[in-house]
Amino acid sequence: MRAAERHAVRASRGSGSRPGLALLLRAGPLIAAVVGWGLAVQAGPPEGQPAPDPPGVSVSLPLRVVGSTPLWVGGAVGEALPTEDAFAELYAGRADLVLGTLPPPVAPRGVAPAVSVPVGVYAVSVAYSLPGVQLRLDVPTLCALLSGRVSRWDAPAVAALNPGVRLPALPVLVSARTARNGVSLAVAGACVKAGVWPSSQLKSSWAAGAAFGRATLGAQRTDLNLPGALAVFALQATPRGVQVAQLRAPGGAFVSPVSELGVTVPGAPGVAVLPGEAFGVLRAADRVGAYPLRGLVWASFLPEQAYRDRTLERARALLRLLGTLRSGGGRGVAGLPVNAWGPVVMTFLGARVTDAE
Repeated sequence: MRAAERHAVRASRGSGSRPGLALLLRAGPLIAAVVGWGLAVQAGPPEGQPAPDPPGVSVSLPLRVVGSTPLWVGGAVGEALPTEDAFAELYAGRADLVLGTLPPPVAPRGVAPAVSVPVGVYAVSVAYSLPGVQLRLDVPTLCALLSGRVSRWDAPAVAALNPGVRLPALPVLVSARTARNGVSLAVAGACVKAGVWPSSQLKSSWAAGAAFGRATLGAQRTDLNLPGALAVFALQATPRGVQVAQLRAPGGAFVSPVSELGVTVPGAPGVAVLPGEAFGVLRAADRVGAYPLRGLVWASFLPEQAYRDRTLERARALLRLLGTLRSGGGRGVAGLPVNAWGPVVMTFLGARVTDAE
């Protein structure tokens, strides 16, 4: 260990901070800026040659991916961790990648922020308990139900979307997550864009209008045993056997939740549009027949990859994993369409990482 690193460890122990943070970087500046978003293999490192690959951890060891979203493709070791814990592992140099649906916490002092790029799309399902009723909703009416503005299942706004259906005279019992979560953030974004919720409600946890505030998915699932209950889940986390509403898609059809992007540029069919900044809110789906309620999965990593005796080849393996994630789909997550990919910079000892293979 170099003298400077030994001194940093002693200093961090004396101040009560984590020693792992003092050892985060071996060399090279941290690059915080991202050129666009997404992932693309770069043309080559600046000034000719990439930095040499120093001895260290072998790339044969599987990449470690942590976070709230499970791996859907690719060869790596996945571990479910809450957002704060996952980023603590990343900033301490013990993880290669964080997969999740929430923004990263503030980086520790002296450490550059993680780079976050979109790699997948997931559908948000609307689960309810109204035996014998196949429910149809649109996004504005769903938002009114979740906020308490519509408080009964037989209200005119719900009946208008379900002609000929006998809706029960039951109160709407909304079960909301009180802990920060990506599903609540995705729903809040859709409701703000629909003009039903104020912009102050654009947050990753909300309980306005909720009959129950729950900290866990398990508690929300239990609430669905109550007649009149309503809750939102990521498609892959939706309990089996529960009733799931159909939402009105652009064009008027009512569709079941599917993990597709469903966003196009006017005048340029098939070209997807994603937010320009990390964890921004997706535009409303505008392709005819697209499921209208979705969120993004983000991959976050350290921009300077030379830390904790990592090798250049390990950084290249991470680059390839990101490409594999956004190209594939599974477990309720769809990869990004090719036309939604964009460039991002990942460096090793200050030189741009490229896929040499």
